[in-house]
Amino acid sequence: MTTAVIAGGPDIDLDAAFCICQDADMVICADSGAEHALRAGIRIDKLIGDLDSLSAEAKAVIDQRGIETEVYPVEKDMTDTELALRQIPDDHEIRLICSFGGRLDHLMTNILLAVKLRSEGRDITLTDGITDVIPMSGKDKIEVGGIMSPEKLTVSLIPVNFDSPVKGVVSRGLYYELNGQDLTAGSSFSNSNKIKDGETSFSISIEGGQMAVVIAPSDN
Repeated sequence: MTTAVIAGGPDIDLDAAFCICQDADMVICADSGAEHALRAGIRIDKLIGDLDSLSAEAKAVIDQRGIETEVYPVEKDMTDTELALRQIPDDHEIRLICSFGGRLDHLMTNILLAVKLRSEGRDITLTDGITDVIPMSGKDKIEVGGIMSPEKLTVSLIPVNFDSPVKGVVSRGLYYELNGQDLTAGSSFSNSNKIKDGETSFSISIEGGQMAVVIAPSDN
């Protein structure tokens, strides 16, 4: 089962969001994420949040369609996005569609929250439709395949825990491959790698630690 969560914020690729949500079993919108869904023609199964950034027009459409809504107070201990994520059953794959160009505090929180959820055994990825972030935690492995235009992408491995390095990193299918090295937070050593010529897939495994794998368009 797959649940897509659409958060608010600017610079979300609506066409990509539509494709991501098309085969999801459930689509949950966190507050103004409903604005993105309505503009993209994405069905909304549930709306969660304090609704403080949702327009009156969007609220009217939500009410008219009878979409299930959970309203929380503005003063609360979690963001609307975390409230939505914490409701998803443990056995669901999570696709979090969120802005990478909006508020920096929200972006950092979402990435660290995804890493935490991964450490709890959750299957989660983040995307704005252009850049993808895949968290890794503990003894972990990811495989990314079927990549279109791999020559236009960069792949960066970003450790997020200053108290513990990412241990035993092995990468295959990347131009600069790793063969069991450790990575430490606060270093740019593993930034801006690329996919090896002729490859349309890559894999990364780790023996321990926590990091975010960022797949982004190249500036070149």
